[in-house]
Amino acid sequence: MRNQQAKSVVTRFNRYITLIVLAFLPVWTLGSRPLPQQVTLKPTVLLISLDGFRADYLDRGVSPNLKSLIDHGVRAKSMIPAFPSETFPNHYTIVTGNYPETNGIVKNSFYDPVSKEVFQMGTQPANQSKWWGAEPIWITAEKQGQIAATYFWPGSEAVIEGKRATYWKVYDGHVPNSDRVKEVLSWFAMPEDKRPTFISLYFSDVDHAGHNSGPDSPEVNESIKQVDTAIGQLIKGLNDQKIFGQVNIIVVSDHGMAAVSRERRVFLEDYISLSDLEPGHNFVGTNAHLWPLPGKEDKVLEALSKAPHLKAYKKENTPDYFHYRNNPRIAPIVCVADEGWSILLNRRPEGDRPSREGTGGSHGYDPKLPSMQAIFIAEGPAFKQGLVVPSFENIQVYNIMASILHLKPAPNNGNLSTVQTMLKQEQIKASR
Repeated sequence: MRNQQAKSVVTRFNRYITLIVLAFLPVWTLGSRPLPQQVTLKPTVLLISLDGFRADYLDRGVSPNLKSLIDHGVRAKSMIPAFPSETFPNHYTIVTGNYPETNGIVKNSFYDPVSKEVFQMGTQPANQSKWWGAEPIWITAEKQGQIAATYFWPGSEAVIEGKRATYWKVYDGHVPNSDRVKEVLSWFAMPEDKRPTFISLYFSDVDHAGHNSGPDSPEVNESIKQVDTAIGQLIKGLNDQKIFGQVNIIVVSDHGMAAVSRERRVFLEDYISLSDLEPGHNFVGTNAHLWPLPGKEDKVLEALSKAPHLKAYKKENTPDYFHYRNNPRIAPIVCVADEGWSILLNRRPEGDRPSREGTGGSHGYDPKLPSMQAIFIAEGPAFKQGLVVPSFENIQVYNIMASILHLKPAPNNGNLSTVQTMLKQEQIKASR
C-alpha cells in the first residue's frame, strides 16, 4: 500500500514538473524565433531596372507579376530614352534626371579630350569619380540624412561628391537573380536605424537575350519570364515581411531593342579615308562618334553625306530633341544609323569581328523609334491605381523619386509637373 502511495506521489510530481517545462517551452521557442511583427517604413523607393526590356514586351503575356504591378499601379505607354539609347548613358540619366550632355556619360565608351583618356563601361577606370557628373538619387538621399543601397547600377561603384550609397556592390553579372533578391530583402529586414529608404536593383537577362538572339526570339520571351519570376520572389518576400504595401516599387528599363543583321552594315572606309580620323578615339555601332584630325572635319562630314543608311551631324547640329551638343566628350561628328543598321570602320577579317556586330539585336538608335522605347511601371502608396499615362522622357524619374522620399532635388533637366498626375494628391502636397 505504501509502495503504491509512494508511486502515486512520484507520478504526480513528475506530471507537475512536466507541466512546468511545457509551460516555459513556448517562451524559449518565441525567444529563439521571433514572430514577424508589423513594421512601419519611412517613405521608401525600390528602383528596379530590367535592362533592354522593350516597351511592347509587356504585351506578350509572359510577365504576370509585372502585370499585377500594372493592374494595381501606374504604367506609362512607354518611357523615352535619352540619346544615345545605350545602357550607361540611360541608367545614369534615370537616376540623375540629367541628359547625357549634362551628366557626362555620353556613350557606353567615349573619348574625353580634356583628360585625353577613354571611358570604357565595365572597367575599373570607369569607376573613377571624375567621369560621373550630376548627382544620382542615392547621393541626394545620403546628403540629406537618409540611407541608400544599390545592387548594381552604373555609377554606383564610384565616389560621387565624396560619397557612395551606404550599401553597394561591385558588379558581377554571374550573381543569380535569386541572390540579388535575397540581399535586397535582407536590407528591408534591417533595424530602422540601418534600413535604406532608397534601394536599386538591376537585372540584365532581357538585354543579353535580345543582343544574342534578337527581340522577336523565343529566348527573349524566356528571359522575360526569368526576370518576372525574380519580381514575383521580391513581392512574396515583401509580403512575408508585411511591408509590401508600404514600398514604392518603380520598374524601368534603359532602352528597347531592334533586330540587326550582317546584311545591314555600313563600312565607313567606303566613304572616308580612315587616316583622316584620330586613331583610337572613334567609337562605332548603331551610332558613331568620330574625331577627325585638325582641318579634316568638313571633308569627313561631306563624304559621309553620301553614305547610305546613316545620318551624320556636326555635334552642334544634332537634333534638338537629342540634347546632345553641350559637352566636350561629344565627338565633333555624330552619326546615327537607320534602324536595324550598324556602322563599322572597316572590313576586318570575319574572325576578328566581335560576336555582337551585325547579329541578333541592338540599340543606340534614335530614341523616338518605337523599337527603342523603354518601360515605366510604378506601384505603391504614393501612386494612383489602374492608371496609364502618356509616354514621357526618362529624365523625369529622378524627380518622382525625390518627391516620394521628401528630398530636395539636385539641379536636373526634369520637371515633376509633367508627370505628377501619376502621384496621389496627398503625395504631391507632402513633397512641397
